[in-house]
Amino acid sequence: MFVGHLGVGLALSSRSRRFRLGPLLGAALLLDALLGVFVLAGMEQVIVPPSFATGHYLEFVFPYSHGLLNAAIWSGLTAALAAGGWLRLGRGAAAAWVAGAAVFSHWILDAVVHVRGLPLLGADFPRVGLGLWKVMPLALGLELLLLACGVFLFLRSRHGLPPLRRGVLLAVLGLIALLQIVGQLTGAPPPPAGALAWTWIVQTAVLVLLGLWTDPVPVSAPAAAVPGG
Repeated sequence: MFVGHLGVGLALSSRSRRFRLGPLLGAALLLDALLGVFVLAGMEQVIVPPSFATGHYLEFVFPYSHGLLNAAIWSGLTAALAAGGWLRLGRGAAAAWVAGAAVFSHWILDAVVHVRGLPLLGADFPRVGLGLWKVMPLALGLELLLLACGVFLFLRSRHGLPPLRRGVLLAVLGLIALLQIVGQLTGAPPPPAGALAWTWIVQTAVLVLLGLWTDPVPVSAPAAAVPGG
């Protein structure tokens, strides 16, 4: 799951002009960035299953970044930072809720697609995973639907977005979606775990910067959600 997470970030950003796109894209991808950090630290693992050539999906041992309990902790920490005005989403409860929801939505969506499953607590605890990756076209269809809905809601909420920023955002998202489709349908051998880890970290940083550039709304007051979506 990748572009589906971006769709959630876009959709949540559409709830208010105060909810800047960059921080919410970062929040939606935070667990993957943490996965990269923990893989580099030797605390989590990337597994290439024997069925990769036909299934085109990876498996993971990632209790610290993607365990249910830890995902709730990361969500709470992000919400606390947002409530204090540290994430450029405004201040207060609305900012906290939207930031926390962006982070925790990652766990929910990953639980739908992952085959090995996401641990409830540590590596030796029961795991949750519906395994939609076993039907990869369906999994990709879900991701593209989430992305399309997020793009629609975000652009509808930003009527004054300059054409250049709108165009660059759409071009980057379209390229990312295309690369993901090709990568997950062709089953090319995955890069080494270290390269994947750096990719998860760097792509999160790049997308945060893209979101900040695309949606440069100044924050000077507590966030308030747009009534009725």
